Amino acid sequence: AFYSLEATGKPGRLVEFGDTKKIFENPDQKETEDYIAGRFG
Repeated sequence: AFYSLEATGKPGRLVEFGDTKKIFENPDQKETEDYIAGRFG
């Protein structure tokens, strides 16, 4: 699962849920792909 916190003190949200191999090799969400590739922040 990939869970994202938008800002300190704000509730987070579940971005993607699934098998670890699937999430890392072929994520469904662009936000997950960006995070795994180090494109965040």
